[in-house]
Amino acid sequence: MTRRNALMVAAAVLISVVAILIGWNLGRDRRGSGDIDEVDVPQLQVIEGDTIVAELFFPGPGGRLFAEEREFPVQEDLLAHLTLVIEGLLAGPVTEDLSPALPPEITIGWLHLNPAGLFYIDLKFAGEEAFPAWGSRQEMLAVYSVVNTLLASAPEIQSVVILRNGQQRPTFAGHLDTSRPLLANQQLIASR
Repeated sequence: MTRRNALMVAAAVLISVVAILIGWNLGRDRRGSGDIDEVDVPQLQVIEGDTIVAELFFPGPGGRLFAEEREFPVQEDLLAHLTLVIEGLLAGPVTEDLSPALPPEITIGWLHLNPAGLFYIDLKFAGEEAFPAWGSRQEMLAVYSVVNTLLASAPEIQSVVILRNGQQRPTFAGHLDTSRPLLANQQLIASR
């Protein structure tokens, strides 16, 4: 078994353990009001030097999304891991012919995964209510860059709700319906 395959197996096992612990922990303690900040996320033991490989999807030639593999240090919980993955996505690609998915002004507001696998991500666009004028294809690539990256990063995520500046809006930037949970869009992904 190659080092890469061993890392992928280790990542899959780690993510499965996190999913089981999240489900068990959330199922046994329902005293909170359900607010996002009150959800307990189990802590896992971090072994120094371990990394997890994740696929981040960036726009590229032909108006398609291309996967770029990145290594991230193992985190104590799933939300911390997903924060690193999204920060990597926001930082942009390292491959020359790929483009950043989102403008550099965008940051992570908050993240939440509910027990049913619905993942919420709030993207903050500092200082502006409206996003830049995008065409429908650029908007679709931006949204599914986030959605496909999240779904590829954690099997616990079944669908993704994207909020902008704390609100779920009818569209992300004028074209693509974001009023509902989104699934992966495999048709946008190019094979290299």
